[in-house]
Amino acid sequence: MSTLLARVGRAMHRRPDPSGQVLVIVAAALITLIAMVGLVIDGGYAWGRQRVTQNGADAIAKAGAVVILQWLDEQPKDIDDVACAVRTARDENGVDIEEVLFTDHAGELIDVAVPECGATTGAIPEDAQGIRAVAAQTFDTFLMSVVGIDQLTARANATAVVGPITGSGVGMPVTFPQTMEMCDQAGEIHTIRDWNEADYDGTGLGNGTWEPYEILPTGATLDASNLAIVPLCTTGPGSVGWLDFACGNLADQIMEPCDIFVNIPGWVETNTGNINCCEGELSTYNGDEPGVYEEDGIDDDDNVDVPIKLPIHTTTCEAAPVPETTVGELTPCPGGEWTGEGDNLSYGVPFWVAFVLDEAFVQGNDRQCEELPGTPQLVNPSGLTGCLKGWFVKRIGPPDSVSIGDVNPGDEVDLGITLIN
Repeated sequence: MSTLLARVGRAMHRRPDPSGQVLVIVAAALITLIAMVGLVIDGGYAWGRQRVTQNGADAIAKAGAVVILQWLDEQPKDIDDVACAVRTARDENGVDIEEVLFTDHAGELIDVAVPECGATTGAIPEDAQGIRAVAAQTFDTFLMSVVGIDQLTARANATAVVGPITGSGVGMPVTFPQTMEMCDQAGEIHTIRDWNEADYDGTGLGNGTWEPYEILPTGATLDASNLAIVPLCTTGPGSVGWLDFACGNLADQIMEPCDIFVNIPGWVETNTGNINCCEGELSTYNGDEPGVYEEDGIDDDDNVDVPIKLPIHTTTCEAAPVPETTVGELTPCPGGEWTGEGDNLSYGVPFWVAFVLDEAFVQGNDRQCEELPGTPQLVNPSGLTGCLKGWFVKRIGPPDSVSIGDVNPGDEVDLGITLIN
């Protein structure tokens, strides 16, 4: 009996077998290790699928925008053409579409969704100028299923908008001649030309010294040493012309640029108007920091200047010729160059410039046009109706077009498609 009790006591005090605990620890460690390896492998694969999904979203948005471009070009397109184009891009890129919406020219959503292909043949929304697409792609994991993650989803969005191929800045309803004879007693002549252009007109100005009115190179410091004084004169045909963009008076057209596009080269119409109306309106484009400007032409900061687009003309015509242009050059005026008396003219514009406005003086006989800073100073300006002070910073030439607003169907403008996100 004592022997039996001793055996029972020894059994009760025997330590547990450690082999079972080791198996549990090893199994947990293996699961953790597999999950970590899975994170690396599946995460890398997911990164690749994300790139594929982003490419798919880009393709879907651009496919829809192509149809909108065709519609703006007055080709017979409707909402179903957009729908089928985006679905074709979806299939070609192997992604799913979660959402496709129309946008305006700035990428802001229009409350109209693109339907399924074949669902409707309605009209494309009037303000449509782009497409926003959200694409997704779901795929199986390799190793992360051991921790309960069997699938992952890559998701991406893209917005493509249709717009004109343009230079920077906002269009302004005033044109200047390329070669300007000062409307003052000095009678100086200056030509708008590229910076440091060697032997321009045989004058050998390629000497590294700024001359009015050279277009300054990118990155140049804009200060009083290269500030130009550009005269607004009434001394003869083509000396200067306030333009008619057909959307209100001059003040309206300066404050709210019109919804039009002008080809380069092209013809623009003059507007005699009330040229003394607009000093305050023009001054909204210059900031408190002279020579500091927004290169993209968007007024993000009220303290800096905003480039304005100015047409530069080389000829005038009493009526614009039809057709407006030939390939790469102006169609000649039937009456020859420089016809008319300065009113109700068409101006032949081979290029535009981006002009950083520092100050505007258009009240008439403005003494600031005769004073520093700025070159050339206008001496005893008989007939002078004002001036602009600023810097020529960019030439906008053919083949191109400049925008004065949104795109409307039928606008004669070279269009392009841009991904904006």
